[in-house]
Amino acid sequence: MTQPDPHADGPTPGPFSALLGFRYVGVDEHEAVVEADPGPEHCNGGGIVHGGFLASLLDTTTGWAVHARVPVGVAAPHVHLSVQYVRDAQPGATLVCRGRCVGVGGRIGSTEAEVTQGGVVVARAVGTHAVLGRPS
Repeated sequence: MTQPDPHADGPTPGPFSALLGFRYVGVDEHEAVVEADPGPEHCNGGGIVHGGFLASLLDTTTGWAVHARVPVGVAAPHVHLSVQYVRDAQPGATLVCRGRCVGVGGRIGSTEAEVTQGGVVVARAVGTHAVLGRPS
């Protein structure tokens, strides 16, 4: 009997992602997509979306992208995430983050992602993940 692919529906948001209101839209071997609708509570003192919120969205999406490419049961935590903020993001408009796993080796996975708002890039990131506990 064939077991269902646990990657097919993707993960459910963990408590932190749920707290931030992230929606897991879809994932396959090519791309992961996560959306969020930032509100005033996600803004800095200047009234724009906080960089930490954008970084969390990039972190979540790249993590989901790499986990779609490693075997079930293999952890692949971030060991590095470099974020470039391109322009300000505004509350009240949906953010769409698209992430890709560029490659996975025996010990390292590489990812990239960008966040858009209204079709305009507001932030991008590249990430490195440790590939841990490969099944034999």
